[in-house]
Amino acid sequence: MLVLVWLLLNLPTLLGGRILPWDAIDQFYPTVYFNAHSLRHGIAPWWNPHIYAGYPQIADPQGMLFSPLLMAWMMIPSSPGASWFAWGVLLHVLMGGAACLAVLRRMGATSTGALIGAIVFMAGGVAASRLEHVPIVLAYAYAPVVLLALKVFVARPGWSYGLLLGLATGAMLTHLVQLTYLLALMLMAYAIAASAAHWRSYSGRDRLRWLAGSLLACLAALAMALPQLLLSYALVALSNRAELPLEASRMASLDMRAFLTLIVPNALHALRGTYNGPSSLVEAYFYLGALPSLMLCGVGAAWRHRQQRRQLLFFAVVALLATFYMFGLHTPFYGWLYTWLPGIKQFRRPADAAYLLNMAFAFVIGMAASHVDLRSRRTITWMLGIATVWLLVASTAMRADDARWQPATLSAAVAAAIACWWLRKAERDIRHVLVAILAVMVIDYRCFSLNGNFNEVNDTARAFLRNDAANYLATQLKDVPGALPARIEPVDASVFWDNLVVLRNFQSTQGYNPLRYALYDGWYGARDNGNLSRPSTPFNIDSGSPLTRLLATRYLVRNTSEQVPPWTAPVGYERVFLGSHSEVWRNQAALPRLLTPLQAQVTTSPSPDDFAAADFTKLVLLTPRDSADEALARTDQERCVGQVQVQTATATPTHIDLNVRTAQAGWLVMSELDFPGWTAEVDAAPLRIHRANGMFRAVCVPAGEHALAFSFHPWDMVADALRQR
Repeated sequence: MLVLVWLLLNLPTLLGGRILPWDAIDQFYPTVYFNAHSLRHGIAPWWNPHIYAGYPQIADPQGMLFSPLLMAWMMIPSSPGASWFAWGVLLHVLMGGAACLAVLRRMGATSTGALIGAIVFMAGGVAASRLEHVPIVLAYAYAPVVLLALKVFVARPGWSYGLLLGLATGAMLTHLVQLTYLLALMLMAYAIAASAAHWRSYSGRDRLRWLAGSLLACLAALAMALPQLLLSYALVALSNRAELPLEASRMASLDMRAFLTLIVPNALHALRGTYNGPSSLVEAYFYLGALPSLMLCGVGAAWRHRQQRRQLLFFAVVALLATFYMFGLHTPFYGWLYTWLPGIKQFRRPADAAYLLNMAFAFVIGMAASHVDLRSRRTITWMLGIATVWLLVASTAMRADDARWQPATLSAAVAAAIACWWLRKAERDIRHVLVAILAVMVIDYRCFSLNGNFNEVNDTARAFLRNDAANYLATQLKDVPGALPARIEPVDASVFWDNLVVLRNFQSTQGYNPLRYALYDGWYGARDNGNLSRPSTPFNIDSGSPLTRLLATRYLVRNTSEQVPPWTAPVGYERVFLGSHSEVWRNQAALPRLLTPLQAQVTTSPSPDDFAAADFTKLVLLTPRDSADEALARTDQERCVGQVQVQTATATPTHIDLNVRTAQAGWLVMSELDFPGWTAEVDAAPLRIHRANGMFRAVCVPAGEHALAFSFHPWDMVADALRQR
């Protein structure tokens, strides 16, 4: 029944007609596609050259490279599409629902109560409205699996169940998002409480087995989670978000208005009309459904049940703490945690705690529903009667000044009324009652939470593969033997041209990710996503800047819709293609990816005017990263005066091989980011990399013919971060 409900709730997406929306398709699908596509071709996906002029994909806490089930799923087809990706995400939701059902059964819930609670876990407001946040959804889906493994282990401690608990926990911890952090704290508290409750009943042998199993669980979880933890730690230390100010959480802090959506789904016009609530419309949507909410009337009977009383108390505390947390700066609680609890300063969205609230409701509703007498005609009649009125009010609230009413939402109220009439007409057994309840729940969720507003959009990835401007660029950016490919820059081109460039093998100066290399962010001014305006810095005022030329940005892409602001092409730009929705401009002044200047000048802080006036084909500005780099740069400045010739050049995401020749030691400057973890070798011997032209790499090539290689080693990045610490 759970699988059937899951199928019905997600039918349009599972049939392939629609896909997961917004961040899911624009940011996370291309990310996971790059991981899987690289691995299938035997290429390490440690470094992604397609966004932000190069990005350490392996270290992205939301990169999901270490997500075991999703990556295994994405590796099955040769070219996984957005629909296949959606299946993978939704199967995780089903996994979480199944584990939730099993946990509720172990908590003493009836099969009906456990089923209703599991459906709330899968389709309750928070779970349904935020499917776009894929890493968070995956962590949320793993939480009941960890809880189930924990309950099994506590009931029967031993090394085998301890290992299963560690593997489940490790799988959850590979998704380094705020919810994972909060879930880990919740599950640790549950483990302590459950173990303490069972400790007296353990024999001496059981206690030893508990200790051994717990140690094995910790080791297994640490083995799975530690690589992502260390790599992400290194990236965060180098990023624009090494630590977020407390004020950054204000925009994502909820308030009491969000609870109105528990009663009327469109209370804040998140479904129809102009949204007028706190944070964003997907973060302040809590609707649980009419019948599941009414099932809470059984919570008093559940409280009298000794086994369930402790569970209810625990999840009531979870719900209370989650509420205070998600209120963010509207209460002193979050500010206190920000000051005293390590890790909170890395996050900016208190609203993520709403997932804990939905999970707590799912378990409480599952236990409460187990004590509602569904065999009583009177009980089921009044519940369905109230649900009919409730859903009728919810439907009429789908009206706003700037939006038409959706009469189709009346079907939920009609379904409840028909179910009420049908069950009263004659004696029905519990199976008929269950079918009627599930039918009303499915229609209720499909009318509101999963009606397409939050959970599905058209397949923009497929559209990008067919886009005429992208097709034009594909012909212009074909691999040229002996040269590295040019880059593109999307300007006012929306998120359509951000991470989806991975699908066409384009290399872009922009992307879609809140976490970026601080050096690149400061010099070039990368943006979060394409819905934001083009950033500018003193060294990168517009698309005609020296940095744009140094990045080998050969093409610029813009939308041609009337909504984008007017744009004047910089000197040297020529429009070469006008498509149905986009235009392409060619930058005649773009420099090649490999430069061989004859002169070098060491400067710790070049002025924007001097930088703009420099001829980088003849001069390299050595801009040392530290005093050691400066000392070596001054030494190399004197001896490197030759003209380097690049004979061949080949590249993969993590490796660049060059054959070079020079009569005297000379400079080779690459339009690749000077990022920790990248190393250089000349004829297999280490070669020093200097920071050049603000954010790029330069090496002094010794005289003669050489094989020059650049490689990215993630653990060198981690070692560098630990040294800096």
